[in-house]
Amino acid sequence: MNVRRIGAAVVAGLLAAGCGGEAGDLMAIEVAKGPARGRSLYIVIKGDGRASCNDRPEEMIPSELLIDARELERNLGDLAEQGAFFEPTGAGRREYVVRIKAGTVRWSEGNRGLPRELPRTQLLTVRLDRLLCR
Repeated sequence: MNVRRIGAAVVAGLLAAGCGGEAGDLMAIEVAKGPARGRSLYIVIKGDGRASCNDRPEEMIPSELLIDARELERNLGDLAEQGAFFEPTGAGRREYVVRIKAGTVRWSEGNRGLPRELPRTQLLTVRLDRLLCR
């Protein structure tokens, strides 16, 4: 076998290894307490546009929701690296935990002065809840 054939075989092998693998998790969102219809939510969004809620089967989500999730994942990076935690401001409020590759962010609804990404994450959660969890 000559060097070109070996090189071509190595490249082909590398390309094949990268195809067909599982898509990684883009983010996981947990919602607990508050008026969440008496249950907690656990939503996982994958990088390929599939998402699931509370152990239900994965479904494809609309592209605009995937785009929102990707943008939020990027924008939450610094907060997640710091392990940001915003103290709850009152009883009975929903508590959120977002996990991304960079780390974890925790907060509760109604906190004043939250970085704008957190209320946007809450809105994404509401939209995904309506789509996946009911």
